Parts: sequence; structure tokens; C-alpha cells
Amino acid sequence: MWTIQSEKRFYILSIALLVVIFIITLIQNVIRYSGHSSYSIWVSIVYLLVSVLLFIPFLILILRTQKEVKKHYAKWFWPMNLILASIALFVFYVFSNIVLHAFGYFDFFIDAEYARYYFGREALYHLLLIFGSALYVFSLKPKTQTIEVYKGRKKVTIGLDLVQWVEADGHYLNFYTDTDMFIKRERLSVLAKMLESDFIRIHRKFVVNKTQIKSKEKDKRDEYLILNSGKKLKIGQSFKPITW
Repeated sequence: MWTIQSEKRFYILSIALLVVIFIITLIQNVIRYSGHSSYSIWVSIVYLLVSVLLFIPFLILILRTQKEVKKHYAKWFWPMNLILASIALFVFYVFSNIVLHAFGYFDFFIDAEYARYYFGREALYHLLLIFGSALYVFSLKPKTQTIEVYKGRKKVTIGLDLVQWVEADGHYLNFYTDTDMFIKRERLSVLAKMLESDFIRIHRKFVVNKTQIKSKEKDKRDEYLILNSGKKLKIGQSFKPITW
């Protein structure tokens, strides 16, 4: 499963905090309004279930969105999180309005009194959780992908970040690192599809690690990629133009 253990702990901690907020707020409501003859504890329970605990699926979606933002727009991570937080709080406010309206709490889909209640307290808790998840995502180190290959007859697992390029050799693939060469029985087209986010196919025989590309040069009608190691690989005519 892709979800790593530390992410599970983050979700557990966040849910636990929301449950604590739910319990504390419920106790406060009981103390404050229990003297009113029309007060019902079940009203508070439903109200807080919607305004507090319903935020859990929103938080999961927000965290996944933050990961995508970090992956594609790392330079703008924090400014985009400010925008994301604003959108998330507004969308949740509208959504929780609709849910409470469905339970018969409000006469209209959007209740002005609920805005004062939600943005006066619960929104602050949710905002803190959003920026807590942003801090968690920001601190995550990229997960190193691995692949099983062979060194002679011995099966080993290597990090894909160590692979400089892959060359098709009959029914096998040769994986070249800075110091070694490994093999795997696989079609190059299948591997290229699997690794297309980090590797680029430049020839019917070559797939190259994008982080290993230093430059591109032209020699008459032929074009080559120059790797950081100095290795020169020819770009196939049908794979031009190459961008990475």
C-alpha cells in the first residue's frame, strides 16, 4: 500500500485531536445551555458531528492535494497552501450548511448565524490542522523507488535514483549505475511506461534517468544526450525532440 506508516500516524493524531475538540466543545455546550428547557444534548451532538468530525475526509483530501502541490509546484508550496486553506474552509462551511439543512437545522441551505459560529471557533481548529498537514507534507523526504534486478544469479534490490540509464539487450535490460551493471528480463517499452515520471525513452534501446542528463548536443544530423558521468547516448530519430 502506498500510504506510509508515518502518514497513518498523522491521520490517527489528527482524528484524535478532532475527537478531543468534539468532546470538549460538547461539554461546554452542555454546561452553557443545559439550563434551557428547550435544550437537547442530541442537538449538540449532531451539530458538532457535522461541524467538527465531518472535516476528517476533507483533511485526507487536503493532505493528498498538498502532496501534489509539493510535487509539481514546490517553489509555491506555502502561498498555494494559503489559497488551499481558504478554499477548503469555505467549501466545508457550505457543505456542512447543506448537511445540517438536510437534518432540518436551518430553513435555508446557507445560514448566516452558522457562519458566526463556525468561523468563530471550529474554523480555527480546522485551519490549524490544515497547516499542520502542510508542515508534515513539507517535511516529507522523497520516497526512493526501488527495483529488483540481478547481479549474476543473485537477485538484488537497487534504488532507481542510482540508475543512470537502461539499455535493451535482446530479451534482457541492462541497468547501469556509476559503478555497476545489473540485468532484468523485461521489455524496454514496459519499463519506460512504468518509470515515465522519472525516466525518459530516447531510443528504441535506451531509457535515461532524467536527473542524470547534463546536456544535449548535435553532431551533423545526429543528436546525443550527455549524462553527468560523461556517457554519450544517441537519440533515436523517432524520439525527437527530447525534452526533460
